[in-house]
Amino acid sequence: MLQHYCHECSVLNGLVIPASPSSLTGTSYQLEKYIKHTAPTGIYEGLNSVFDDPTYEAYSGYTVTGTASGLLEIDYKNRKNLIWYAGSPTGVEYRNGIFTAPTTGVKIVLPEDGGKIHAFPITASPHSVAKCLLCGKPLPLW
Repeated sequence: MLQHYCHECSVLNGLVIPASPSSLTGTSYQLEKYIKHTAPTGIYEGLNSVFDDPTYEAYSGYTVTGTASGLLEIDYKNRKNLIWYAGSPTGVEYRNGIFTAPTTGVKIVLPEDGGKIHAFPITASPHSVAKCLLCGKPLPLW
């Protein structure tokens, strides 16, 4: 079962401790993910999403904002992700041969790993709502 926590509860209860790397392209893994989600060099099977602004400044801004205020999702494999609903376009998503635009959210994966933390745009909807498992606050989903 997916678990969702508001940013405040996730931080106050130590559920996630985001990394603070000096660079979001500092490892070959991060550079590969940055390129994949800002200027893709090939066709990616199944799913890929690309930010509408490919600059490092925009990419790092999305990552920092999502890390500083995003809700915590713990997925079926117990992986932690931070999700931020931007409320304005963040990019485009390509899923199984279909483009969805605009995306209006950002997902930060591996947020506690300074060498692997990275972000990508996601389709978000303020009409889908979950509740924080600790305080009950409504949270926008995707």
